[in-house]
Amino acid sequence: MDKFLDLQKRLVPEVIEITEKRYSILRAIEFNQPVGRRALAGILGQSERWVRSELDILKSQNLINIQASGMMVTDEGNEVINKLRDYISELKGLKDLENTLKEMLGIKEFIAVPGDTEKEPHVIIEMAKAAFEYIKGIIEDNDIIAVSGGYSVLSVAENSHKVDAQNVTIVPARGGIKADMERQANIVAAKLAKNIGGNYYLLHLPDNINEDILRRMSDDPDIAKVLNYISETDILIHGLSSFESISRKRNFTEEQVERMKTLNVRAEAVGCYFDANGNIVYKSGSIGIKPEHLDSIKTIISVGGGIQKAEAIILTSKGRKNRIVVTDEAAALEIYKILKGGN
Repeated sequence: MDKFLDLQKRLVPEVIEITEKRYSILRAIEFNQPVGRRALAGILGQSERWVRSELDILKSQNLINIQASGMMVTDEGNEVINKLRDYISELKGLKDLENTLKEMLGIKEFIAVPGDTEKEPHVIIEMAKAAFEYIKGIIEDNDIIAVSGGYSVLSVAENSHKVDAQNVTIVPARGGIKADMERQANIVAAKLAKNIGGNYYLLHLPDNINEDILRRMSDDPDIAKVLNYISETDILIHGLSSFESISRKRNFTEEQVERMKTLNVRAEAVGCYFDANGNIVYKSGSIGIKPEHLDSIKTIISVGGGIQKAEAIILTSKGRKNRIVVTDEAAALEIYKILKGGN
C-alpha cells in the first residue's frame, strides 16, 4: 500500500487532489443531507460552479441522489466513504504522523482524522466515530466507563452502538456544572449506555457542593454507589479546553481569571487545570474524578480537535502512558509544530 501510494503521488499527483476533493464533498453531503447545492458550496467554502461540476460526476457514478429536498448519499456512496477513510489518511501521511506524535508525547495511542473541526464542524463526528471504534476494541465485561460532558464526548455517545461486552456500567465523571442540559455528563452517560447496551447511574449533585454536605450525603446508598463506581473507573472519556475557552464557557469572574493566571493555567480537562508544564495546579468542584485517580485509570481517552486544542492536548497527555488522544488533522499538525519547536 505504501509503495503504491508513493508511486501514485509521483506519477499522477493530480489524482490525489481529485480524490481528496470528491471525498470531502461526499462527506459534507453525508453529514448535512438532504442538502442543496448552494448550501453545500457554503459548507465547503467553494463556488457553486466548482461544486456543480463535481456533483455531476458523483451522480453519474451513483454515489449521490439529487432530489427536490436536496442531495443525499446513496448506499454505494456510503460504502465508498467508509473504504476511503483509511486511504485518505494514508494519502495525507496521517498514519506516519500518528506514530510520530505517539512517540513524541509518550502516550498509549494517537489517532487523527482528516480535516479541521474549526472549519468543518462535521469532522467532530469523524473523531467521535474513531474514538468509539477504539473503545469498542478495548472494552471488557464489567468495565466501568466515566464520561465528561461537552460536545465532543456527547458526539461519541451519539455515534456509538451495541458492544459485545457484558455488564458495562456508565457514570458521569463529574457532578452537574453550569452548562447546556443536553451536553451535561449525566445526559452523555445515559445516551452512551442506551446505545451500547450498558447500565448507567446518574449523579444528581452540583459539581461544587460543600465538602461537609458531601460527606453527609455520601451516607445515602444511591449516591455512595455512584461515587464508588467513579472511583473505580476503568475507561474515562473526556473533552478538553484551553484556558481561554474554558474561562468563557464557565463565565469566570475577573478574580477567578486572575487567580488562574497566577497559577499559569493553560488547559482544563474533567475539572483539572494544567499549567504550562502539564502539572495539575487546581481542581474545580468536589464531585467526581479526582486528580489522584487519573494515573491509575486503565485507559483515558481525550477527544477534541482544531488548532485551539493543540496546546491543551499536549499539556493534558504528554508523558502519561494511559492516554489515548483522538483529534483532527489540524490539531495534529499544530501539535507536531509545537513539539518540534521545543515549546
